[in-house]
Amino acid sequence: MNTPRLPPAQFKYRNVYIVLMAGVVIAGFIWQLKWMQQVRRTGAENIAPNSFMNQLGNWMLETRGGAAAGGANLAPGVETLECNNCLGTGSVLSETGERAICPICLGVGSRLIRRQDDLDRICPLCAGMGRTTLPDTDEVGTCPRCGGRGLVRPAEPAP
Repeated sequence: MNTPRLPPAQFKYRNVYIVLMAGVVIAGFIWQLKWMQQVRRTGAENIAPNSFMNQLGNWMLETRGGAAAGGANLAPGVETLECNNCLGTGSVLSETGERAICPICLGVGSRLIRRQDDLDRICPLCAGMGRTTLPDTDEVGTCPRCGGRGLVRPAEPAP
């Protein structure tokens, strides 16, 4: 009794899978081109961050066992702050339109801060990043209010 072997079911619709994958790649390419045109028309600073992509990235990190941007796997008292200058990307567009490293976060996109107790507050001048544009020189440097720590403590009343 010699029975003929049938091809596995996974190869039955091989051409359909190839066409679908090609369609996804082409659609992604067109979507990226439209986004690049929008950036050129409106400027990168006028485009809001994509919360869906942030949520998708956090979900992917959590399912792979990594730490999400919310700091789910961090020690108690440690928080991750996203850089407000580059919106967490680590790069900004220069005046010439070229990509440059963010001067605030130095290309990282975020910063870990450790609170010692409940009195520590995020520095309002540097938003917790420890670096800011200095008002007198217009250069980026260590925050004069928190000394680069990113946290400040309320002033204690004099006795």
